[in-house]
Amino acid sequence: MLWFKTKKQLKSYDADKPLEPFHISHPELLDLSVNDAQLRVWLPEQTRLVMDRTVKTVDATLSEYLREFFVVYLYGSDVLLQMKLTNTGIFFTPPPAVESDVKFSRSRLVEYIPELGKNIKAIKIFLNSQIKADLQNLADKTGFALSHFVREILISHFSGHTVWPERQILLSSENIAIATQWENEQHNAHISQSPSNEEESDLEGVVETIHL
Repeated sequence: MLWFKTKKQLKSYDADKPLEPFHISHPELLDLSVNDAQLRVWLPEQTRLVMDRTVKTVDATLSEYLREFFVVYLYGSDVLLQMKLTNTGIFFTPPPAVESDVKFSRSRLVEYIPELGKNIKAIKIFLNSQIKADLQNLADKTGFALSHFVREILISHFSGHTVWPERQILLSSENIAIATQWENEQHNAHISQSPSNEEESDLEGVVETIHL
């Protein structure tokens, strides 16, 4: 991953004068393995394409990349490295859950918003509630809604600070309004139940789901 040092550097890091483990002062970060919260955010299609190109280049999945990105953004690269070395935080592995004999059959539901047009991508991010709460705290300080704040930091990270204002003029104000209403749960997506791959590919404005 982009954020990690080499194995040799990690060993050197581990051999340095020990610092107080991050979870002593922040016990809420000890286990960030459960994605028990949801965040809606829309992104310009160009940024979404850049995200795919980036993760492919660093040989990672988008889930892995975003999970580590949010940790570095909120808590710093030092904490990420400590989590990696100690199998805590986003690398914590909970005990295996007891399997139930009861089996459930669930149909696959695909959400889509054709009103968004082709230049906006709607994304549902499932993430740890502590990470979402800390992002919310930062968003509150800026005066932005959480989804708006996350969109800004993702665009700045993947597309830089000079590209977004130029790209924004390519987006319809009507499409942006609908996307923002969806973020705020004021606009309902259409639902297709168990579509075939061909049927799903024909849907416009499919809502992407990412589990961190």
